[in-house]
Amino acid sequence: MNPENRTSEQVNMKFHCTYCGYKIETSNGQSGQLMTCPSCSADILVPPPPISELSAKSNANPKKSDSLPTQGFVYRRLFLISLIGCLIFGALTAIYSLITSSFDTSQATILLTTVSLGTYSMTGLCCSTLIGHPQHNRFGQIGIAVSVFSGFWAFVNNLAILANQEINNWGELLQVRFSFLVVAVAFAHCSLLLRIHTTNKTVQNVRYVTLGIIAMFSMVLLGNIMAPDNFSTSWKLISILSVLNVLGTIATPLYHAATKESKAN
Repeated sequence: MNPENRTSEQVNMKFHCTYCGYKIETSNGQSGQLMTCPSCSADILVPPPPISELSAKSNANPKKSDSLPTQGFVYRRLFLISLIGCLIFGALTAIYSLITSSFDTSQATILLTTVSLGTYSMTGLCCSTLIGHPQHNRFGQIGIAVSVFSGFWAFVNNLAILANQEINNWGELLQVRFSFLVVAVAFAHCSLLLRIHTTNKTVQNVRYVTLGIIAMFSMVLLGNIMAPDNFSTSWKLISILSVLNVLGTIATPLYHAATKESKAN
């Protein structure tokens, strides 16, 4: 085989980032190696070269394969649009209330609904970063489902307030509402940590410990929400877990960045 033809074959390998869907071009000789995505800066593993049949199909319809957006990109675009819409609607409601000087219960409920939907759009956006991930795709799907259901629950509660319905179990409804919020935030928090792709064992262990702390912190919070009388005896545990939670959340990406720099050097 002509060496020039062999070199040209090694330059034309193309694949998509498993996190953001960005199209990357590299040589066949880099397959199996770890590289950084130029779009989202995630560490990704270069896949092996495609077999001849698959490459022939991709060459037959190159525009069709390049034009298909990834599922994660669709989810992220959806949550971003909803988040922007909630922010704009909330801002207009606040401005109208200030101009008319009539911030009544209806406007307060509308503003609360906008903030709630915006919050769950952010948690869903965090979970959508795992869509298409080879290992944590299911976790991202569950997180999105939790955010969507939590936002729907908040919307229904606010409609009941706006309609001035007489509900005797408001306390229980609020407990369930705050419980959904804790679970949605926990899924979003874990999703951002799971998005870090690393082969370093120390970084992986720190991340797993942090994920365990997030789970414990969420469970303790849920217990106190459902039984507020226990807060006087568990506030120290909540404080300790919150400190460890912040420490692990900061330490995981920082140590990952440090190991990446040392490896590059």
